[in-house]
Amino acid sequence: MGIEAFPEIESFQKLPRQVIVKGGASSFEHDKGAELRGIVINNIGHSIRDLRVSVVIFDKNKIPALSTSMAPEPEILPQGGIANFTFRISEYPERILDYHLYTNWKFDEEL
Repeated sequence: MGIEAFPEIESFQKLPRQVIVKGGASSFEHDKGAELRGIVINNIGHSIRDLRVSVVIFDKNKIPALSTSMAPEPEILPQGGIANFTFRISEYPERILDYHLYTNWKFDEEL
C-alpha cells in the first residue's frame, strides 16, 4: 500500500490487518546529518508492545549502506494506535532517499 492511498482512507477498517510503517519527511543538514521521520499504525486487532522500527538505507547502486533501529514513541500501541519515529543519523552524508522500513513487536497480553 503506497503513501498515496492514505488520503482516501476514512477509517481503520479500510487499512490492511497489519502493523503499518510509513516513512515521511527526510532531510539533511551538514552539521547534524540525515533525518528520516515517519509513523507506525497498529491495525492487527490486538495491542502490541516492545515495538521497534528498523531502517535499511540503500546507496545509489541499490546496495545496503546502513542499517539501524529504534523504539518509536510510544513503544506500546493499542489497536488503532499511532506512534512516531525520527531517525537521526549523523554519519550519513546525504539526504535519505532510498530506504526500507520494517517493524518488530510482541503481542501485549496485559491490555
